[in-house]
Amino acid sequence: MVYTSKTRIYVKASGGLILVFRTVSFLFLISLGVHQSLLPFPRGNSAETSGLDLALHLIFFEDYPYTVSSETEPGNFNVVDLPSAGFPQQFSCMYAPFRKLQHFTLPEGLQIPRKVILLSIHTLSEQTLRGNQASHRSPFTGLSYELKTTQWEDHSYQLALSGEYKGFKFENIPIEVHTDRTVLAMIRKTSRQTLYAFLTPVQAIPLFSDLADSSDSSHPLPLENPQPRYPAGLSAQGRVVIRGVISAEGKLDPDRFVLLECPHPLLAESALATIIDHWQFLPATREGIPVEALTTIEVHFAPE
Repeated sequence: MVYTSKTRIYVKASGGLILVFRTVSFLFLISLGVHQSLLPFPRGNSAETSGLDLALHLIFFEDYPYTVSSETEPGNFNVVDLPSAGFPQQFSCMYAPFRKLQHFTLPEGLQIPRKVILLSIHTLSEQTLRGNQASHRSPFTGLSYELKTTQWEDHSYQLALSGEYKGFKFENIPIEVHTDRTVLAMIRKTSRQTLYAFLTPVQAIPLFSDLADSSDSSHPLPLENPQPRYPAGLSAQGRVVIRGVISAEGKLDPDRFVLLECPHPLLAESALATIIDHWQFLPATREGIPVEALTTIEVHFAPE
C-alpha cells in the first residue's frame, strides 16, 4: 500500500539552499548555506503542486534527428488519442540517471522519434483552464503557447491550441481532452520537422490515480540534500517540479515519478541525478512502520 503525502518541498539552488516543508496544518523552514529571502511559491498559470488543483499536464518536444516526410504539408496537424494516461510517467523516467527513451504504447501506425528535443513540460490548474485561456512561454527554448477552453463537460473538454516556436506559428488546433487518457497533437513545422504536444489529465496518470490517500500517515522529510548543479551553458532561471514516490527506505523511486514542470532537459537531468543518487529522506510512517508516500519536490535553478 502506498500513501499519498501532502508534504511540499521547496528548493532554491542559487548560492544556497532553502527548504520549506508544508503540510495541511503547519509550515516550518530550514535554511542551509547562504541565507536568502524566502520567495513566495510561484502562482500565475502554473498549477498548485500540492496535488489538489492539478488538472492538465503538457509535454512539448520536436523530433531529432529530423526526418523527411512527404505525407503531410507544413502547417498541417493530426490529433489522436493514446490508449492510456501513462505517457507522462514513461517520458519523465527517461531523464533519470542511466535511463533511455522507453517503448511507448501507441495506436497502430503511430511512432514517436527515438531521439527528441524537449521544449517544455508544464502543468495547468483547473482554475486556469476554466478561466478560458492559459498561456506559457519557456525561458530556454522560446516555445510559447496559448490554450483556450471552448467547451467544458464532466468527462471531457474542448481546447484550441495556438503558439509559436522559432518563427513557426500554429493557430486554433482543436483538441478534445478526455479525463482518462492522453491526447497527442502532431504539428508539421516543415517537411523535416514535427512538433509533438501531449496533453494528459493529471488525475488520470496511473501513478497518482492508483495510490491510496491516507490521513493517518506521516510525511517524508528530507535528511540529506546536496545542491543540484546548475548546468553549464544555460543562462536563464527555471524550476523543475517532480512528484514521485519516496520509498520506505527514504529514496525517490527512479521508476515512479512524473515531471510536472521542466523548461529544459539539462535541468531535469541535473535535478534527478542529485535527488535520486544523493538525497535521503526520513520516510513516511503509518502506525510507526515506514511506508511509501507521494511527495512533490521543487528545484529552482538560477545562474550564479
